Amino acid sequence: MRQHHENVISNLDIGIRFYESTVTTSGYVPFHWHSSIELVCVLAGQLTFQFDGVAHVIQANQFEVISSGVIHDVTNTPNHALVLQIPLPFIEKYVKDPATLNFQLTGQEQTADYHRIVTWFQELNRVNQQHQAGYLFDEGVLVLLMLKTLVVNFTDEKNPLATTASGLKDLIIYINDHYRAKLRVQDLARRFGYNASYLSRLFKQQTGVTLIEYLYMVRLSRFYQELTTTDTPISQLLDQHGLTNHRTAREMCLQMYGLLPKQLRTQAHTN
Repeated sequence: MRQHHENVISNLDIGIRFYESTVTTSGYVPFHWHSSIELVCVLAGQLTFQFDGVAHVIQANQFEVISSGVIHDVTNTPNHALVLQIPLPFIEKYVKDPATLNFQLTGQEQTADYHRIVTWFQELNRVNQQHQAGYLFDEGVLVLLMLKTLVVNFTDEKNPLATTASGLKDLIIYINDHYRAKLRVQDLARRFGYNASYLSRLFKQQTGVTLIEYLYMVRLSRFYQELTTTDTPISQLLDQHGLTNHRTAREMCLQMYGLLPKQLRTQAHTN
């Protein structure tokens, strides 16, 4: 995955991106970030977003919002979800400095405003599918209602996000691009100008996982892609993706995907 920062290509005529996602297998998307505000509403299944050092789990009829520029990864079970990405230029018409909006949903999942956003998500999907006369007005109204409710009721105004780039972003890009190599914390710290113990604490604090755990997660996600789409021997794939400790790799594969590599391949070929 060479694109770690994602720009939004609008697919609705009002200047935002909205789509329905159906995923039939468990999976993992390594750390990345957007120059947009991203909302994800789960209709079935489960998604886990890791950011700010915390795992945010959402299930059916729940949603999560990721602030612009926030480093996050995603772990999923088979799921059905709706995704709305709102570019910052769209929001600038209504909010000053939208890149600093710090959205916080924790503890508000039972509020009326939270449930309204879930309902508007479902209505936006219906309007987008039916394309009835005047649907662009309806889409615009729904998106603005969602955005207004988020900004007014779900932002931490006392702690706006810093707009300066996180030093971890360059590190994450490097790991994502060089995951096959023998990467040690000491070597990574030296390359990016950190003390090794400080870097370990910083990474864990900001992402919620250790550097070594993340490296294994990236390797396993790449391994999984080839495991389920090729007939290359499993041991060979493990070595190709830097997973030289096969026992540890199998244990983490079971933890991430719920099945051992051989079982995952059998399942993929059956489907």
